[in-house]
Amino acid sequence: MATTEQPLYGGWRRSRTLGIGSLSTGQTVIVVGAMLAPIALVNMGGGLSSLTVTVPVALAVIALAVWQRHGMPLMSYVIGLGRWKMADLRGETSYRSLFLPAPESLDLPGVAAATKLIRADTGDGRGPVGLVWNQRTGHMTATLLLSPAGALLASNPDVRRNVSSWGDVLANLADEDTVEAASVTLQITPSSGAALSEHVRGRMDPAAPRLAKDALHELVGAAPRASAQLTAWMSLVVDPNRAGDKPNGPAEAAAVTLGALDGVDLAGSGADVLRRASDRDVKRLVRSAFSPGDSDAPPAQIDELVWHEVGPVAAYDGRTVYEHDGYLSMSWVLREAPRKPVPYDALLKLLAPGQFTRRVTLAYRVLPTEEAAAVVEREVNASDARAEYRARTKRSATRRERVDAEHAERTAGEEAVGAGMVQWSLYVTTTVEQESDLPAARREVDKAAKSSGGLRFRPAFHGQAAALVVGLPLGINPLL
Repeated sequence: MATTEQPLYGGWRRSRTLGIGSLSTGQTVIVVGAMLAPIALVNMGGGLSSLTVTVPVALAVIALAVWQRHGMPLMSYVIGLGRWKMADLRGETSYRSLFLPAPESLDLPGVAAATKLIRADTGDGRGPVGLVWNQRTGHMTATLLLSPAGALLASNPDVRRNVSSWGDVLANLADEDTVEAASVTLQITPSSGAALSEHVRGRMDPAAPRLAKDALHELVGAAPRASAQLTAWMSLVVDPNRAGDKPNGPAEAAAVTLGALDGVDLAGSGADVLRRASDRDVKRLVRSAFSPGDSDAPPAQIDELVWHEVGPVAAYDGRTVYEHDGYLSMSWVLREAPRKPVPYDALLKLLAPGQFTRRVTLAYRVLPTEEAAAVVEREVNASDARAEYRARTKRSATRRERVDAEHAERTAGEEAVGAGMVQWSLYVTTTVEQESDLPAARREVDKAAKSSGGLRFRPAFHGQAAALVVGLPLGINPLL
């Protein structure tokens, strides 16, 4: 008998290391060091009078390490702010390609400066492929253009099969020695409906029945109020040097990358592969992120662009806003995954068309089998150590701590019987044309995030430029 119960998914947990209570290893080291430093100075001959200085400093350091702001230690926030201010004073947060000396003027800004676009002609009749080569790490990134299938009208068995198939895709990537990471991006661009109107007008049969023409005109007339263009792609980050035979030069590295890309099978996962992204496709995706007005540029105009021209002419990386070529973008990073099980459509509100352009990226780091085993054992050991600490201090475990320990044990059990393991995060970027639209764009993302099953985000403080390029097919993945 068919079931109508909606499937739920969950069990995600933040990776945790050994530490006192809920503190990480780094926080624990800082706290213990700050507590011992005043005593050590006294023993070294500083005298008790030195405590009037060292104790307040130690307490301030402990407070910075323990207190949380936006889901991260306050010390991390202060260090990030300090580094950003120093970079701002040195002019490193501004980018003006016209005034940069060679060869810097031929690079994209920020963390994308080391990338270079390579056109690979495979000779298999499927057209050229655009590969992004990171000259610093040696990684190559290939991209598949996707056509997501809607699941709102799908039956629960179909949804379960799609989710299971996607899990199989990630598990299979863990068996590929050369695959380092993957990401899936959906870009939702509001549309006036003009493109749809032109499309229908050019294909309408003059001899069609009057009723059919009226129905089409009515649908097209309603489109501008809720029309949007959806672009989706999956990027695969490959390390060719991990292949059995180490490649000799970019040509052989490109062959290894294309082999890994052709091994990705998305059948049954709810998305159809349109084609492998060409060099033109990659340039269009990157250029449309920095200048959304060029997203519909003619193919000839895109072909004329060299790699550094797909980036911005001028940009400024602010604390919470990234300014680029007359546009302003804000990016958020995942702060906390849902604590409770969520339905398959938990991200629907976040992916729904809105007033402003939005790009949502799921970034994955696929753990090799041997590394996954070490990670889950480390997590279980850290959970056991925290339990031992609570026993010694005679403190009862909170409900959240018990659930976290159960998730760690379950993850270890699933990995032991062959399940794949990935680290993942979520990034959201919205782009506006006017500074006055920033508050409305921020509210739009906040409202959508709150309706997404308990996802919590924080702004990408002092890293807006880096967060923006994470969603592009450049192979920039913070999980690596």
